[in-house]
Amino acid sequence: MSHKLLLPLLMGLACTAIPGMAFAEDAPPPAVRKATVEDRISRLERLVNSQGLVDILLRMENLQRDVQQIQGDGEVQLHKLEELKKRQRELYIDIDRRLLQLERKQTTAAPAAVTQQPATVAPVQTEKTTADSSAAMPADTGLPSTIGSGKPTSGVRTTLPSKQASVVPIEEKEQVAYQKAFDLLRELRYDKASEAFRTFITKYPDGRYAHIAQYWLAEASYAQRKFKVAIEDYTKLINTYAASPKRAEAMLKIGYSYYELKDYPNAQAILEQLIGSYPDTTESGQARNLLQKIKINYAS
Repeated sequence: MSHKLLLPLLMGLACTAIPGMAFAEDAPPPAVRKATVEDRISRLERLVNSQGLVDILLRMENLQRDVQQIQGDGEVQLHKLEELKKRQRELYIDIDRRLLQLERKQTTAAPAAVTQQPATVAPVQTEKTTADSSAAMPADTGLPSTIGSGKPTSGVRTTLPSKQASVVPIEEKEQVAYQKAFDLLRELRYDKASEAFRTFITKYPDGRYAHIAQYWLAEASYAQRKFKVAIEDYTKLINTYAASPKRAEAMLKIGYSYYELKDYPNAQAILEQLIGSYPDTTESGQARNLLQKIKINYAS
């Protein structure tokens, strides 16, 4: 084969190897590849630093701050609730003490008159009978004087304690039963206290503590927001115990109960009745304030 024929053949073989070499030459240089990676990192950084993520972080911080504030407010409210419970116990004790003092003032006059009457009458009768017997009977008879010996006086004094002995234990039992029910209320055990007061009123409906027990029974229902039951209990106090010093407050609490139940007509009626019956009392002033709130609710 001549050299002229071999030369084109070699050139063809060389051209078949050139495409692979040309592909390698078309690949981007290392500097270009590095720039592409940096661009991608820059885009990621821009995404991280975008406003949307910043807003999310700010919202998370605000939520954490709100949660902390809510926790703090919860602790404050819990402390206030404990203070209110303590104050309520103190008010129960103070009101109960005042009511008992009022009861004692109303009942001390009559028992004093009853206990003093035998002491004033018996000696007069004894002296009279003794004088008559000494005048009619000879002094030197030597017989014992049965009339002047003081037996009539002793007879009068022995009958009175026997009557008191049958009354005092009942009053003591009544007082003990009332105190047990009141202690349950003071401990804020409302269900047990309500049960104890109802049992007490059933057993001692005409006792000296009956009207106070009825008042505390209604208060226990009111404290539990059982307003319908409270209205019934307050109404029973008003209708059953006309001389109770708690009637004005019972009427006011009935007004508040109707107000909580959004029964504004009945609330207005009982409050106006309270103002008409007890115009110069603290309860009357509170009733006027509550009437203003009711008018605002009517207007809205």
